[in-house]
Order: sequence, then C-alpha cells, then structure tokens
Amino acid sequence: MFRHPTPTWIQLQSESSGRVGDAAPRRIRTASIATLGCKLNQAESYRIQVDLAQAGVDLVPFGEAADVSIVNTCTVTQVADRQGRQLLGRARRSSPDGVVAAMGCYAQVAPAEVAAIAGVDLVLAGGKERIVAELQQHGFALGDGSVEPAGHAGPDARVPLPETRVRQFVKVQDGCDDYCTYCIVPFARGHSLSRPADEIAAEVATLVGRGCREVVLTGVQIGAYGRDRYTSRGQGLPPPGAPLAALVRRLLGETTVPRIRISSIQPQDWPPDFVELFDDARVCRHLHLPLQAGSDATLRRMSRRYTTRDFARLVERLRTDVPDIAITADMIASFPGETDADHAESLAFARMMAFADIHVFRYSPRRGTAASRMAEQIPLEVKQARGEELRVLAAELAESFRRRFVGTLRSVLWEEELAPVPRVTRCWTGLTDNYLRVHAAALDDRLGRLDLVELADLVDTSFRGVIRDAPVSALRPA
Repeated sequence: MFRHPTPTWIQLQSESSGRVGDAAPRRIRTASIATLGCKLNQAESYRIQVDLAQAGVDLVPFGEAADVSIVNTCTVTQVADRQGRQLLGRARRSSPDGVVAAMGCYAQVAPAEVAAIAGVDLVLAGGKERIVAELQQHGFALGDGSVEPAGHAGPDARVPLPETRVRQFVKVQDGCDDYCTYCIVPFARGHSLSRPADEIAAEVATLVGRGCREVVLTGVQIGAYGRDRYTSRGQGLPPPGAPLAALVRRLLGETTVPRIRISSIQPQDWPPDFVELFDDARVCRHLHLPLQAGSDATLRRMSRRYTTRDFARLVERLRTDVPDIAITADMIASFPGETDADHAESLAFARMMAFADIHVFRYSPRRGTAASRMAEQIPLEVKQARGEELRVLAAELAESFRRRFVGTLRSVLWEEELAPVPRVTRCWTGLTDNYLRVHAAALDDRLGRLDLVELADLVDTSFRGVIRDAPVSALRPA
C-alpha cells in the first residue's frame, strides 16, 4: 500500500553531474515546462509558470535548451507513465547542460523509479506550489540577478508569459477520499483538501481584471469541495456538492466573470438545488460526468457509489432542466472481471445516455490499487477490441450531438486567432457554452469577445460560424 506523499521531498541525482550540487549557486535564467494529464495538472503548471516568471525566469518552449526543464507528470495509466519518461528523456536531450526536474502524480507515487530515469536531476514528490522556494533552498539562483522584480517573463523572452488567458483553469480542490478500486489518484494526491473560498474569489477577480473571460473550476473531486473544512472544524457535514454550489453562487455574485465552467464532477456529488445554478447564463451548459461503466456489476467491482439507474435519473433531470446541455463522460474498457455481457451493457447504456463525447480508457493496472490484485484480468487483445468499440460509439454520439446544432445561434467566446485560411483575412476559434468548437472569419480583433454566432455548417469536428453582430465588411476575400 502506498503512503501519502510527504509535503515536500526532493531527490537529488548524483552531485558529480555538474548540474546539481555545485558549490557555487547555479543560476536559472530560462525554464520550460511540459504537462501531461488532467485540467488540474494544467492549472498547477500555469501557476508554476507565473511563479517562475515573477522570479525573473524567462519561459521558453519545451524541447528547446533551458536552464531548467520541468515535466509535470501523470500516472492515471501505464501510457501516461511512459509518456512522462519520454518527455524527461526529451528534456535531457534538448538541454544536456540544464537541470531536468520531474513532478506530478507519477513523481509522487514512484519517486525512486522516476529518480532512476537517466538524466533526471530533481524529483519533486509534493508541495508543487512551492517549487520556486524549493529550487532556491537547494542552491539555485533564479533570474538574471537584476534588482528589479520581473513580474513577467521579460521583454526578451521568446515565449513571454501572457498577462492573462481568455480561458483559465482555477484550482478549487485537490485530493480524493473515495478510493475507487482502479484509481491511483488518492495515493498520489492524498485526501481531499479545499482552497478557501476567499482565496478563490480573489483569484477569479484578479483574472477578470487581466482580461480573463472564462474560468474553469477544477480539482480531483470538486463535488467534495469544502466538506473537509467542516470536518476540520468538527462540524456536521453538509450534503455533497452544497459547498461547491455556494462557491459558484459567490463567484457569480462577487465577480463579473462572463463565464464559469464546472469541470468533472462525480455523479453522487449533486445536491438537490445544484441544477438551479444553470438558470444563470454565465454558468456554461456543459458537464463532465465520469460514468466509468454502464454495467452495475462492473460499477460494484469498481466501488463506484451509484448505479446506472441513479446516473440515468441525473442525466434525465439535467436534460429536462438545462436544454442543450452537453454531457460528456469517462468510460473504462475491460475492467477486471468484465464479461462480454457487461461490456455489451456498457455500450447500450452509453448509447442510451447520448453523450456529447466519451473519453475512453483501456483499463490499466496501477500498483497498490485493489483492482490490480483482482483475478480475471482481461487479455490485451480483448481490451483493444472493446476499447475500439467504445471509441467508435463515442465518435458516433459526438457527431450526432454536433449535428443537432447546425443552423442554430450560440454564444461563442473567441480564444485564439488561427493561421490565415484561403480567401479569408483573419479567422478566429472558440467554444460555445455547451463546448462546441467554432471557427469564423472576422477582420477585426475578436480575442476575448463573446459573440452571437450562427453555426452555419459542420466541418469535421468543428463548426464554420457566421458572427451575427459583425459588420458585413469584416467577411471579405483576402
């Protein structure tokens, strides 16, 4: 059984490497970071970038030479572990004289294994929020030595840290107390721990002041948000999801952020009044519900705390009360003991739920989890076949969901300008509130704007849109 990681632990590779442990402080002027895994990892990586930039470190693209190259790893599957090792190797090849640092869930559950990877100098197995302080504690000097605080990535940086992003992940919670039989995350991240609501509200207000137009509330188990704080005060627990709902209401009341998107939330973590949040148009009509299996027998072996009937009732209520909502899901193919009949039930249930999309994973045994010790592990060729069937179904359901909106009007937040396309001077891409990808032509700068857009036609997996409030002159041949 894994123990929870200590708050901070850094493994130093050989001090004779010339990269770590030199007598004189090693100065870090440039840094790069690569991120694997979930939205929470992405939120944490961005926070690290901000901290490094404020310490005077310039950010460069990952894969280019840097004084320190950081890989924020994931360990949800064996594939994620392999990708982490590959990125660490790439970092060493691109920066033969730089420091290579590993962090994230893989580094937290298997620090010695990660430290043994050729070329890795540092393994941060906890306390990611303190990476700048930890680097300094271990003898590194950050920035160019100027007495002027940088506060940004510097005027000469090849990839300057943006003052803001149109769409930003905001971490509200970390850790999980559920211990589903297949999942390594509680061992990597520990028990559920929530950020103070005051701190979250202040961060959102700051982001809005810098131009952010959409925040995505993210965590490991955000439906458990706030409940740990009641426990620490010896108070009775509120219903699951209730403190999260209160947080969303506070953000709606105290900030002017145009959009709030709620990321993955467990089906069992819904208070009775949660659906009322969607009465406010600023709350995006999109929810990710990690189903994992459409067979009750499989759900029991997974130790999931709901049945397919519970899940179906929740989806029915959402679709009734929140028209046009996009409901996406996670599903695991070939969990130990899953029979052909169980797999067929999962396919049929997913089809009945008519998901807007499904993230499909083949079951991957994780050391220390109960499922890794279960009998009836599924052969690889069966895993591959079942995973492919789920992916084909996911593509079919996603196509069907998108087709429903051809010719409709939706609000789109423009996130990025695309490379020029034939016969169009400028092209922008963004998302609708229900998570449909749209691109449209417009001559003027639309970055960060919310426009009413006609979804004229579907091109592959995104829509060609026509901005209804844009002047006709903005849509002209190049």
